[in-house]
Amino acid sequence: MITIADHSLSRLVAQTKPHMGGKFEAEVVQSITLDHDGRHLYAMATNRYTLAVARTQLTVSEGEPWSGLVYRTEIPALLAGIRLLDSKPVTLDRVGSQLILSGPSGSRIAIDLVDAEKPPLDWRKVLLPALEKPVEKSQMALSTRFFGAWKNLPDPVQIWSTGENRMALIVAPDFLGAQMPVRREGEDVALRQELDSWKAAAPALAAA
Repeated sequence: MITIADHSLSRLVAQTKPHMGGKFEAEVVQSITLDHDGRHLYAMATNRYTLAVARTQLTVSEGEPWSGLVYRTEIPALLAGIRLLDSKPVTLDRVGSQLILSGPSGSRIAIDLVDAEKPPLDWRKVLLPALEKPVEKSQMALSTRFFGAWKNLPDPVQIWSTGENRMALIVAPDFLGAQMPVRREGEDVALRQELDSWKAAAPALAAA
């Protein structure tokens, strides 16, 4: 059994749900994977082209770590649970093939978990090795408020930084564009601290 802070579950789902695969994909791709390691609750989704992992720190952790796949047909029930419970701390407990959500009011919602033939993608093996690489001088921060501006471009879209504090060049068939970065001066301490905090999941990778 674990407990997370209010409004945390809604954020995890909102940040990963857009990356779920379509209904003709494998079950594991059509799901949001929830798992915890005793310190954080993670939500992960991938459609084979994008991969998203969101996390929140646990306020209470009892019992062994668990994981479960919330299949796309159960997402409406999960969203209903969020609407009912998310304004207060939410307790999650895996009981057999169900995820039980409960709150201080005593309300409980059971979400059926899918028993997929294949295990979900191990995001730790995909993403954590990349954190060992140094952050290049040409790094940049982009404002997400502009991401939707590129949604109507034809595939494939390529994007790369043209240099430190310079624009990102966006190229697609018969299209050329640019997005300006968020200006930052000096060493990005906050970025390095965030990357280092994610590396705390490395022991799980070594044990795999």
